[in-house]
Amino acid sequence: MPKEALFPHLTSTGPAPTYIEVLTTYKRVFYERVAGGKLRPLVLPYHLYGCLLVLTYLYIPHTKSRFAYGARWPVVACVIWFQWKVLWETSSENQAVAFAAGLTAGWGVVWSLTWLLLCRPQWDAKRVQRRVVRDGRATTKADDVGATTQSNGRTNGEAVWQNGSHSTDPDKYVRKRTHINGTTKAETHQEHGDGETVSYSDESEKRDGVEYEYYWQSCPSKLSERIPWTMDLLMNFRGPGWNWAIPPMPALPPFVKAKIGEDIDEASIRGVSSVGLRRFDTRRDLFNYRIPQFIGGYFVLDILKTTIMRDPYYVFGPNTYALPSHLAALTTFQLKLFRQLLNSITVVVALEMVFMLMPLGMSLLCGPSIVGLRGEAWYYPSTWGPFSNILNKGLNGLWGGWWHQTFRFVFTAPANYLIKNGYVKARSTEAKLSGLFFAFGISGFLHAAGSVTQFALSHPWQAPTFFMLQALGILIQTVVCVHLRSQITQLPKIIRQAGNVIFTWTWLWYTSWLLVDDFARGGIWLWEPLPISPTRALGFGSGDDSWWCWGDMGIRWYSGRHWWDSGIAL
Repeated sequence: MPKEALFPHLTSTGPAPTYIEVLTTYKRVFYERVAGGKLRPLVLPYHLYGCLLVLTYLYIPHTKSRFAYGARWPVVACVIWFQWKVLWETSSENQAVAFAAGLTAGWGVVWSLTWLLLCRPQWDAKRVQRRVVRDGRATTKADDVGATTQSNGRTNGEAVWQNGSHSTDPDKYVRKRTHINGTTKAETHQEHGDGETVSYSDESEKRDGVEYEYYWQSCPSKLSERIPWTMDLLMNFRGPGWNWAIPPMPALPPFVKAKIGEDIDEASIRGVSSVGLRRFDTRRDLFNYRIPQFIGGYFVLDILKTTIMRDPYYVFGPNTYALPSHLAALTTFQLKLFRQLLNSITVVVALEMVFMLMPLGMSLLCGPSIVGLRGEAWYYPSTWGPFSNILNKGLNGLWGGWWHQTFRFVFTAPANYLIKNGYVKARSTEAKLSGLFFAFGISGFLHAAGSVTQFALSHPWQAPTFFMLQALGILIQTVVCVHLRSQITQLPKIIRQAGNVIFTWTWLWYTSWLLVDDFARGGIWLWEPLPISPTRALGFGSGDDSWWCWGDMGIRWYSGRHWWDSGIAL
């Protein structure tokens, strides 16, 4: 994608143009290039063709056909070609959409490689599913349309399947399940070592007035059932409710584990994962956690957005324009510290606001009555780990525990593939090094792809460099700690934790500019994340902006050269 600097931001020392003027210029030049055939906007459904090809392939059973299974190679090749093509010809007048266009193009490549070459979902993947076994009318029905049976993937409106056999007597099944799992109706009972029996309620059974059966659902044989199974597989980044869920995810709730015949361990009872992610067993708990967080995040993000738009750095990246009065008196160190803190807080708050949309929409707005099991609260644990991950593990704790783990499955898939197939030994030095290389390498590739499609002049090489330096930092800290273990273990805990924080902060201080400078240079902070700005309504914005932030969103019809590359432009 051809790029050029549209402002003299690296030579001019006068006042910087306002961000409104910059947006107006970017928009005008963008549409000139679209009209000239040099660019295309993000077009739906055109830009989803690669993803749709992966979905279509996984809809086709291939566990018993070598030909069908071998077809994954040309499918992956086609996806990579298409995603690479759209990566270099796509952008948007909306800076966030422009970044997302590249991110999704890169994600399509990683996504297809993971699920078609590194994993075998039709053999190995299973999700927790449920169906009604008893209601007021003593009928049996599926929670999802045409839910599969536990044993062989078939659906039977009358029979209930148990361990490969079936019975048309619901009472007989319930007695058998009670005997095997110790589970009856809406409650699960667990006897502890002290003789105390604790009851765990299934909120959905109490709410719906029915009794559910939970089971592990493999890839269904019926197409009507395989479609929702596959869509859930590919759209479920962290894997809640799947047997491939990432390790930082909390364990399944006790009432679910009991009903699928698994022991209720302390992790399930506690509802907190190894890195501190919290599970919500009821929609009320989820509401009480997420709604105040969303409301507070809205106002914080609005204040941050209004604040950063007063600094030319967040419009152009590094520049020579005159600083505004509130920044001009700061020293170089103070200015960098201020921007580093502002960058960090804004990135975290903005990401969290985006991540909250799924639990708010799927669980609190739609709920189980519309989307079935995917509307239950326990599907949507918290996103960020506690700060103790950094205190106790340093840079590795920041990226492996405190930071969101949304893409962890694909980041770790290559290393897990090497271990599973015997190319490297688990927990060996080679396994750990390959894990670092692939995780941060893939992350760098995705962020570089986002930089490529940003409309403003950016430096895509900086993001991969930043992420590979994080791998190097983790390696350095690990090696030093291993060699000095005897001395370090003798230090007070607070000193060890302070050392972890100091190393993490220092490493990010000297490396983070690679990523955040390119974010700003590409114009990502020009994006308006909120429709209404209270701070601007109160007069704290610049003179030419408005409290209503979503004016022309750039959504329109795009007519391509062919019917199949036309659609809704973003």
